[in-house]
Amino acid sequence: MTRVLIAGAVSFLPLLPLALRASDLGDVANLVGLAGTLVMWWQVLLGVRQISHRLGDDRLAAVSLHRWLGGCGAFLVLLHPLLETVVDRQDWAYVLVPDFTWAESAYASLGRLAFIMFLVLWLTSTLARYLIRHRVWRYAHYLSYPLLALVFVHSWGLGSFLAETPWLQAYWLGLAVVFAGVVVWRVSVSRWAVPYRLERVERLSPTVSAYTFRPLGRALDPLPGQFCYLRTSLGSRAHPFSVVRGGAELTFAVKDAGPFTERLRALGPGAVVHLDGPYGTFTREALTGARRPAVLIAGGIGVTPFVELVRQGDDLPLSLVHVVASPQEAVFGAELRHRLGERYQEVVRPQRPAIPVTPRARYFICGSPRFVDTTAAGLRASGARRDQLYTERFDC
Repeated sequence: MTRVLIAGAVSFLPLLPLALRASDLGDVANLVGLAGTLVMWWQVLLGVRQISHRLGDDRLAAVSLHRWLGGCGAFLVLLHPLLETVVDRQDWAYVLVPDFTWAESAYASLGRLAFIMFLVLWLTSTLARYLIRHRVWRYAHYLSYPLLALVFVHSWGLGSFLAETPWLQAYWLGLAVVFAGVVVWRVSVSRWAVPYRLERVERLSPTVSAYTFRPLGRALDPLPGQFCYLRTSLGSRAHPFSVVRGGAELTFAVKDAGPFTERLRALGPGAVVHLDGPYGTFTREALTGARRPAVLIAGGIGVTPFVELVRQGDDLPLSLVHVVASPQEAVFGAELRHRLGERYQEVVRPQRPAIPVTPRARYFICGSPRFVDTTAAGLRASGARRDQLYTERFDC
């Protein structure tokens, strides 16, 4: 994500001369508003995976940066109207109550509407995140598009720096045009997903099925450990799944969890789905990095990013620890044991794996967020450095 960080830093340089000439609290309020807008602009860009993928290969790093920017943006967006309230000597109603009686108040009210949308977006992403359904959270996130559009119009109509600085007007207009293009891309990108036909379904365990798809035209070419987003129809939500076998056909192992997997199980051979990808760099260091021992640690269905890596890594110093709820849930266990021999360790909970920590080894951990956090903390407590740990979290 180095390129993204550099581009982000460069995008803030036009605000530096404004900061140097700020002479009062009103100038500071305007500057904070412009900075908050730019942070939200970057957050929207990184939130569109097809665009963030072109800026950097590491999708999870982009998501982490997207969330971090959300915190920075929240601070600036909350600070801007508070400063404006102080400058204009108004009460709290000034921030929230729209007034479209005249031109300047109308532009100000567009900012108020954007601020209310932001509060909804912020609350559903923080305090209420685990109290609402994922679908509600996702739909609330779509507010970011009209929110940022209102902010651009608001800043264009009222921003004193914009009114006084022609080159800043041009820069701001360019940002708005890019944002409009991103929105069009985001709305239409699902139409460009690659169609695949379901060839066969194999039940691997009481809770996991393997789905094999063949391309209907252009084929995706994922590397071991990468994942694709899958849609059961063009209008449905996309869900990410690791590829467990690549090539002419793609196979995904999917755990039964929620309405989407129910719809997936209802598909019969010949059904058409749409794939988007591939994404991810989780196991890239194990495959192409310096030749060092790689310890793969999987919790349940978290084994899927490792399967193709083991198949293609006969000459690599790999070992795999698979932590499962029962022996029946050790999907791909027979094949992995055959390929790795004693380097494959199956651990049935509540037993805990014995994973020795050595200075040269790299540890790749995949599973539920709790499994990943607990395992990483255990390795750190045993002496593993942060740069030895690579993690990927699954939702189920």
